[in-house]
Amino acid sequence: MDMRIRTIILAIIPAVLAISTRLYAQTSIDDTLAGQVAVWGQRPAVTSHGVTKRSLLHGATRDLSLLDVRSMILDTGVIIAAYEADADELIIVREGKLDVSFGESGKLLGPGGVALFPAGEKYSLENGDRTPVTYYLLRFRSKATRDQHRAAPPFLIDWTEMIMKPTDKGESRQIFSQPVAWLGKIDMHATTLNTGEVSHPPHVHRAEEIILMRSGSVQEYIGGKYYPATTGDVIFLPSEVPHALENKSAGRCEYFALQWQL
Repeated sequence: MDMRIRTIILAIIPAVLAISTRLYAQTSIDDTLAGQVAVWGQRPAVTSHGVTKRSLLHGATRDLSLLDVRSMILDTGVIIAAYEADADELIIVREGKLDVSFGESGKLLGPGGVALFPAGEKYSLENGDRTPVTYYLLRFRSKATRDQHRAAPPFLIDWTEMIMKPTDKGESRQIFSQPVAWLGKIDMHATTLNTGEVSHPPHVHRAEEIILMRSGSVQEYIGGKYYPATTGDVIFLPSEVPHALENKSAGRCEYFALQWQL
C-alpha cells in the first residue's frame, strides 16, 4: 500500500471509530479489564519450589467472569502434577521444551507449541530439559453456564506442525477453532507480519481478543491511543473497542491472536 494512502487511512479511521469508543465507555460494572498492553518485563516475579510466576492479566470482561493470564517458568526437573482445573486452560510455550501429559497421551512442545484443555480435564506438565522452560497459562471462565458435554477433546500441536499459508503481508497459521467447557468456541491463529505492515485498519468487533507477542516490536492502537508492545507482552482488546496493529520491527514480527464466543 502507498505510504501516503496508509497514513491517511490511519489518521481518519480512528476519528470515525471514536463513536464506538464512547459507546464502550458504558460498560458493565462487572468488567474490570480495560484495553491494555501487559508488559512482561514490568510484571513482578514470584519464585517458589522451582516455579517462577508473573501475573499479566486478571479480572472480568464483558463475556468472562474470569480471564487470568500468567507467565510461568519451570526449572529443570520440575513437575506440575495432574489436577482438575475449574477453568478452560490454554498453554503457549515461549522458550524451552515442555512435556504435556493427559491420560495415556502426551506431547513434547517446543517454542510456539500450544495445548488447549477444557475445564475438568486433568493434565500434568514437566520440564525434563536441561534449561528452564517458559510458557503462558491462560484461564477462561465465562458468564454463561459451563457445559462439559459440548467440549472438544484436548488439543496439542507444536509450532513445526502448524500449516503456514503465505499472505500479502507475511504469513498466517490457523491453529484451532473449537468449543470448550466454558466457551461455545475459542479461535486461535498466528500471524507473521512483514516490516512496516499494518494488520488491518482500525476496526471493531463483538468478540473480545488477546494478542500475545511471539517476536518483534509493534504499535497497538486501542481506543484512540497507541501502545508499544514487544516480545513476551500480552495485549487485551475489549469488545467493540477500535484497534489495529503495526509492525515497527526492523524485520518480521509474529504474534498469536485469540477470540472467543459464549
